[in-house]
Amino acid sequence: MKARKKRYRNRNKKWGKRLLMIGIAVFIIFILVTFLGRFIPSEEEKKAEDYKKAAELAGCTWQELVTYDTVRYENNLKNVNPYLSAVDFVKMYYEIYNYVETENGGYWALVSGGTLSDSSSIWSWFGLDSGSDLNAVLKASKKYQKPEFVIRFSTKELNDLIIEKGFSEKQIQWLDRLMTSGSLDEMLGSSYALPDYIESAEQGYFAWPTPALHVVTSKFASARKHPVFGITRAHNGVDISGDNAEGSPVVAIDNGVIISVDLNGGERGINIKVQHNIGNDIWVSRYQHLSTVQVAEGQSVTKNTTIGTVGNTGVGTGPHLHLELTYNGVLIDPLPLIVDR
Repeated sequence: MKARKKRYRNRNKKWGKRLLMIGIAVFIIFILVTFLGRFIPSEEEKKAEDYKKAAELAGCTWQELVTYDTVRYENNLKNVNPYLSAVDFVKMYYEIYNYVETENGGYWALVSGGTLSDSSSIWSWFGLDSGSDLNAVLKASKKYQKPEFVIRFSTKELNDLIIEKGFSEKQIQWLDRLMTSGSLDEMLGSSYALPDYIESAEQGYFAWPTPALHVVTSKFASARKHPVFGITRAHNGVDISGDNAEGSPVVAIDNGVIISVDLNGGERGINIKVQHNIGNDIWVSRYQHLSTVQVAEGQSVTKNTTIGTVGNTGVGTGPHLHLELTYNGVLIDPLPLIVDR
């Protein structure tokens, strides 16, 4: 009897140890799943990060890249490769030289050159398969880092790209709504709200861009009929004009760096982009339809510095300035934030 009780106690102890070990194992697994889950990104987070990295390579904003794909793939981005879409935003300029020997040594003579403005042309030039993504294009370009080649990449405007791709009026309207609503930031985990240093919209923060012109001829709007093309789409900025507008000075609305001077901006005409870094925020102001430019890319400017003059280049109905403003990639209404003093 005593031996049987002893065996029973030993068996209970063994089961107790086993249950304890199982409990400890379950607890460890729970801890690992709970805490490691915080550091292992979800599929959505990976996709968002890929879009941001691909956009940086292409030179566009991630909002532009996501908007472009959201519209053309009808909101289904599950199997979309952002690095492939990024190729559409890229233009490539190339020059090919041949070394000519002379009695005095020699020189590099230009043989040919040109601009490739679509993905198919770029793939063909590098001998890449159709559907190669931007990483593959950039890798292929490194093989041409030789004296006989000059290769430069530049970024297409989203506005030009959607025209090139033949977006319908409905697609353009959808794209405009996405770019101006801030909804993309919410989709990818960011919130859209003006920073604390802008105390109120009524007080403004930035300088008025045309010191001699004060008439607002068209406001920021989610939809309006284009005065020239006749289609309904967003007006992503504010138009300012007045008497004797042609040649009137245009000033930078804040301290910043000239990041783009486009002398052949299509619909936008001659235009300038200025980046303003305020804390961790990136603001970009854009001045369109200019007649002259008085700054260069990479130049630093201060608030109220003259950067160009009002004109009627591009598509318009008369001399005026079209001012656009983005806040961390989101197009916003500049009018409440610029002060006409």
